[in-house]
Amino acid sequence: MNKTPYLEFRKQLESQRAQLLDEVRQKIAASGEELGMVNQSKITDDDGLADAAAEMEVAMVIRESQELQEIEAALARIGDGSYGSCADCGNDIGQARLRATPSARRCLPCQEKYEQSRARKSGA
Repeated sequence: MNKTPYLEFRKQLESQRAQLLDEVRQKIAASGEELGMVNQSKITDDDGLADAAAEMEVAMVIRESQELQEIEAALARIGDGSYGSCADCGNDIGQARLRATPSARRCLPCQEKYEQSRARKSGA
């Protein structure tokens, strides 16, 4: 694969980054409202609902943080010229895969091996 900067993917990654950052900002702004909901749930004795909502929020923040890290890493790879090369085998990552997942670090066969090895380690 040509190692010149990937303008299409850079734009897509930057757009995804901006969208995620906007979502995080909105959640921070709404956090005061959520605190009000938690206080209201205490009035109605619905601690289970408040706990579930808090757990979902934490999980979403963790997911978004991981996604932002993947985007930043992909943009760094574009910058250093390693974007589009599989981190495991060094072969080119297909254009179709990059279009579907612009932050992809591995070609499809290596990604499948990686996921299978993680599943075995977790006992799934």
